[in-house]
Amino acid sequence: MNAQEVEQLQQAAAQMQLALTREQAEKLSAYLDLLQQWNRAYNLTAVRERQAMRVQHVLDSLAILPWITPQARALDMGTGAGLPGVVLAIALPGSHWTLVDAVGKKIRFLRQVRRVLALENIEPVHARLEELPAEPPFEQITARALADLDLLTRLARPLLRPGGDLLAMKARQEVEREDIHCASHGFYLQGRHALAVPGLDAPRHVLHLKRCEEQGEH
Repeated sequence: MNAQEVEQLQQAAAQMQLALTREQAEKLSAYLDLLQQWNRAYNLTAVRERQAMRVQHVLDSLAILPWITPQARALDMGTGAGLPGVVLAIALPGSHWTLVDAVGKKIRFLRQVRRVLALENIEPVHARLEELPAEPPFEQITARALADLDLLTRLARPLLRPGGDLLAMKARQEVEREDIHCASHGFYLQGRHALAVPGLDAPRHVLHLKRCEEQGEH
């Protein structure tokens, strides 16, 4: 266990006005251990340097924590190596996360993460999003650099309950181009929020979309 990294994670979370217990920071550090180990053989992410992984993966994922309901039943679409789903599941042990990806090696990695870290509130699922059962619908859905909003909303719409949240993590240039309407997407834009991630210079935003109660509202 990397005590220095654990302290750095807690300090960075405090800078973001978030609270991480020592146990949670230790689990995040252990998650990075597993990610580094698996990356050597399976190329799960393009980021390989430890500090960059801590900032670009863990802290970036933590940045949307204020918009996650503590007891949420949530879906992480195209979760990849578990980002942001694993990070948010560690930070909010009362939440439950379904982590979906179509790439088998990534789901095998997440099953190992679940076993090693004893994360009972994650459920890795190997499937295409179009194949995922729509019942019961999820309360919240996250997507990190997965697709443009036209595709995201089309994929998320049948999986999310009316009034539920779709949190799409985007770069600034994408944020400025998006225009969302209930009539065409089944969602309306609740807000656009800049994310301040310690150590990350690149602009990051989250689009907070709400599933329309009925098509044409708002």
